[in-house]
Amino acid sequence: MPDDVKRPYRSPLREQSARRTRATIREAAAALFVERGYVSTTVKDVAAAAGVAVRTVHATFPGGKAEIFHEALDVATAGDEEPVAVMDRAEVRESLADPDRILADLARQGAALHARAGGLLRACFESAGADAEMRELDELGARMMAGNMRTVAEALHEHGLLAVPVDEAADVLFTLNSPHVHDLLVHRRGWTAARYAEWLEGSLRLLIGTRRDGAR
Repeated sequence: MPDDVKRPYRSPLREQSARRTRATIREAAAALFVERGYVSTTVKDVAAAAGVAVRTVHATFPGGKAEIFHEALDVATAGDEEPVAVMDRAEVRESLADPDRILADLARQGAALHARAGGLLRACFESAGADAEMRELDELGARMMAGNMRTVAEALHEHGLLAVPVDEAADVLFTLNSPHVHDLLVHRRGWTAARYAEWLEGSLRLLIGTRRDGAR
């Protein structure tokens, strides 16, 4: 490389600081979205809660409040910042391949996901009537959830574990795994996460499942 061509300077410390600032803003915003709702939360509120200037929020998230919400929901859903969809993760693929684990793991993983992301999912749904971006995100989330549950239903069918058609199983999985059902039982009725997961697994086995010998 010619001596007069300058390489871009990268500072690991600066990048680490930027990541921390981004996470701080995202986490502060997520708490506000859950507490106050998406529509009622402003960028100024987020900045104050994160302890940064408003211009820092805009510089970190040029897409504004919607970008912050999208990222907060993505991280909460996945449980980390890795850009890998939930259904593409190794633990999920392993569960789908194992007929002895598939429903138990689905219930356990679903309970953990809702514990992390349920508040944001509820905020998205509740804001959908007043905000076009939230309405679009809510509809996208429902389509993705339906597709994911269809994948689970097809895996159950391949293992010979369904007592109902795949379409019906996919709809039952979509309904019982919904954040609305989790919210009703855990937040409104006071169930523990463990009780919810146990109930979800048992209900799915009763409604759509069959033993591997073909009996209900």
